[in-house]
Amino acid sequence: MNGNRLCLTAGALLLAACSSQGGEGPTPEQFKAALDAQLQALRPGGMTERTVLFENVRVGKSNGPRHSFSVTATVHDYGPGYPSNGYYGQTCVGRMDNWIFEMVPNAMGDWVVQGRMTVTDNECRNNPAEGQAAVPVTSLAGQRAAAVAMPPPPEGGSLALGEYACYGTGSQLMAGMGFVLSSDGSYADLDDDRGGNWQYDEGSASIRFSGGFLDGQRGSGVSAEGFAITDTVSCEPY
Repeated sequence: MNGNRLCLTAGALLLAACSSQGGEGPTPEQFKAALDAQLQALRPGGMTERTVLFENVRVGKSNGPRHSFSVTATVHDYGPGYPSNGYYGQTCVGRMDNWIFEMVPNAMGDWVVQGRMTVTDNECRNNPAEGQAAVPVTSLAGQRAAAVAMPPPPEGGSLALGEYACYGTGSQLMAGMGFVLSSDGSYADLDDDRGGNWQYDEGSASIRFSGGFLDGQRGSGVSAEGFAITDTVSCEPY
């Protein structure tokens, strides 16, 4: 491990320099910017403008590299229609009322937002004239997301040995996914079966599994708090 020493921390062995720590989670402003970008990418066909107005964003619990947020926001979609045919399109307005989302680094180390993205109970009105929204954005509460830089993924340089639990969407514990990392580079499930080997790359903050029930899986964003196996599955010391 590049000369790094072993440190005993809170009953778990930590592989890396003792001073190495995981980074802090995303801020509400960073979360809003990420969610806005993903919602923009999901703008419905026929709509040329989407405005997301955030009224309230509350930071929730963190679970290893996963960070939850509660959101109240309004989504405003405007479509111009076909003015030459006398149709001026529609404006649709939908609400997110205390919706829960999670922000997590994906397998490439980029932060993504997970959760329900589609408002199904929105209200749509025909626009009264060319270029005029039936519901003006200025009539709605909330503020647009600011342009901010995304946080770096969780810092590498530390990998906890011992027992791990894995969590899926909504921070739900995944039965049968627990395992134990041993200092000899081996791992096994909690029944000490279905095991194999693991290899940790400090430079890329990643861990790879070979053999056993995790064969071929790669964990990214490794820190003392855990790592993400996929966009929806993360594992952390138990």
